[in-house]
Amino acid sequence: MTRVPITDAVVEQLSDVLEADLLDDEHNYMGAGFAAQDLGHEELAQFVYEADAATYYEALERARKRRDSDE
Repeated sequence: MTRVPITDAVVEQLSDVLEADLLDDEHNYMGAGFAAQDLGHEELAQFVYEADAATYYEALERARKRRDSDE
């Protein structure tokens, strides 16, 4: 696991996962990876596989902000 780029597609797909309410805990990056696969979000699934925890958390923060701004 390492620092990888956080793309707009990753943030959008992570927002979709959060909106789908598929996670018991949004900090569970492994669960986010499985949910991404279930929704066909391959870029997010690959991101979760490669990213370290800090990078996932940063993407999560961006996805939350995106979701909040959409409401």
